[in-house]
Amino acid sequence: MYNSTRSSRQSLGSSTPNGSRRHSLLSADGTQQLDDAYNHNYGNSWSVGGGDKQLSRWRRTYIASEVGDTDGVQSTSLALPDETRFTTCMAVSEDQPLLAVGSGSYETNMFFVQSLEDQLDVKASFASKFPIYSLGFKTNLLMAGTDRNTSVLYKVDRARLLGFPPENAIDDGDSAAADDGPLVRCIGTFKNKAAKSIDIAAPGNHVPTRRVSCVEFSPAFGQAAAAAADDAAKQGAGASSSWPPPSVGANSEMFLACVGGVVNIWDASQSQHALRMEKVSNQPLTRATWNPQSPANLIAASGVDGVINVLDLRRRGRAVAWRTALAAAGTGAGSAGGYDDGWAIGDIAWSPFVPYWLASASDSGAVRVWDMRYAASDGAAVATLQHPTNHG
Repeated sequence: MYNSTRSSRQSLGSSTPNGSRRHSLLSADGTQQLDDAYNHNYGNSWSVGGGDKQLSRWRRTYIASEVGDTDGVQSTSLALPDETRFTTCMAVSEDQPLLAVGSGSYETNMFFVQSLEDQLDVKASFASKFPIYSLGFKTNLLMAGTDRNTSVLYKVDRARLLGFPPENAIDDGDSAAADDGPLVRCIGTFKNKAAKSIDIAAPGNHVPTRRVSCVEFSPAFGQAAAAAADDAAKQGAGASSSWPPPSVGANSEMFLACVGGVVNIWDASQSQHALRMEKVSNQPLTRATWNPQSPANLIAASGVDGVINVLDLRRRGRAVAWRTALAAAGTGAGSAGGYDDGWAIGDIAWSPFVPYWLASASDSGAVRVWDMRYAASDGAAVATLQHPTNHG
């Protein structure tokens, strides 16, 4: 079952027509109003001589609280024709009303769904050779992560899926010839590497698998970044400061793929060898994502150990440039440090506007916002959103 949810756009602290508050920013005790407390604490936080802790005190004074109402949210559901009912992942086209949905089935396991304003429609379904556990969509390229250490690259004719003239017939005008081609065509396979597998997991560790848990295309890094990397290589700056590598063209597509605790970085035009392979954790990773504000060199990764790592691909040998700390033993979930003890992190996302803000969602039900300028010093999140009735 796939659910598409959309809500009306609301500003901070605004109310819906029926009077219910959708978003609010409350003090830690839930009683302080925003304006007065903000003016007082924000001014004090900039006092001279307080250092980083004084500077960021206002960030720790408030917690974000969200209260929604069912009248302001509209949902559309669609039952996919997946007999195994084993839907695993989804990817959204950036510029077309099209969704790709993957399944862990060995039969029909790839579905394309058109997303309209008030309905969903299955446009096509296919059978990939292996079960699909992760998907990434960029323009007409679809990357699928399988359970065999392998990422498979497909070229998708999105226009024909949506009932328009074929995309590859726009330039040459030969729509009849283009209609004969497949809607989805495999154009490459990439064999990812993982840490050395073991037959029996050590106590407290997850059993290793060969599933590709996450795939994602990099943001466009453009000609400027490629030219800078090329100049650095020519000037002898060394591979440690050059990213993307000179071998990657300005029009190339890069992507990441996670297997176990390892992040593999690939040039989609070269399937023989990965550009980089970075071991991030001894435990499986659940999510990795590129920073859109620093194209092609910063990646955040999280996993079942509850730790967030930020990789800077310009660094060789030890790419981890920032990480959250594990909670101290016995502090429990939702500790004062702002992190969860033992809870896996299921998803992370960069702010599209602030380059040093990162959000995480853990299995405890808590969503936390991290400020990379402050959190590294004491491991605390700058904001926490968790419903008071959440039981983790």
